[in-house]
Amino acid sequence: MKSLSKLIPKDLKEIIRLLINYVYPRNITCIICDNPIKLNNTYSLCRDCYKQLHFILDGCNKCGKPIINFNLERESLITCNYCYNKTFYFDKVISCIAYDDISKKLILDYKYKSKTYLCRYIAEIMKEKFLFENIEADYILYVPLHKKRLRKRGFNQAEKIAKKLSELIDIPVLDCVIRVKNTKRLYNMDKKSRQKELKNGFDVKDNIYLIKNKNVILIDDIFTTGSTANEISKLLKLNSVNNIYIFTLLTTYVDSYTKE
Repeated sequence: MKSLSKLIPKDLKEIIRLLINYVYPRNITCIICDNPIKLNNTYSLCRDCYKQLHFILDGCNKCGKPIINFNLERESLITCNYCYNKTFYFDKVISCIAYDDISKKLILDYKYKSKTYLCRYIAEIMKEKFLFENIEADYILYVPLHKKRLRKRGFNQAEKIAKKLSELIDIPVLDCVIRVKNTKRLYNMDKKSRQKELKNGFDVKDNIYLIKNKNVILIDDIFTTGSTANEISKLLKLNSVNNIYIFTLLTTYVDSYTKE
């Protein structure tokens, strides 16, 4: 009996191959620089890009940011410059890679060039970090987009990462937070402006009772000032959520001395 592949016309096989590569790209090029790579390269990254990424192994125990400089005038060096004298409602931030010119391309391509297949590799990186941190959680949540922005972009980048990560670590995703305020873009805002813009920007759904006294992971792509994560965490704590772990691919540096 002839094999199935021999029964399929060559033209049809080529169409099938193109369709499979479109839906599940094989990434024979690096996902950051597009240089050729082997199919089994880690995270579909070339050796040079992989070496340039700053994977965070020693981040702050609270905000997860790489600790570069401490304020030597401070009596206690328990916390990093960013955390010092700040109130956070989440319990811990876990970020995988420091934000820089190399790493940001991955997120920008994913969010704004509709390379949604990249969520698979992002989730694989986050899975390794999750196992390294050895945390326990009952549900995975994600930062929601307002319905207007969701229609414009076509997908929620945090939701896609959350669902792919859920498959890898076998923790269910729960859609229980809604964005009720169509906030302006936060990219160029300082911390106070972000907090003001995000105030009362979120609400919970009827299924929020499912995470009462539970530990949850909240997924986002980048941790910068933490304003979004903190606003959602405050809402979750008001609804009796136990531990909240913010989990992102990237985080920005804290690289200057701070006087308080």
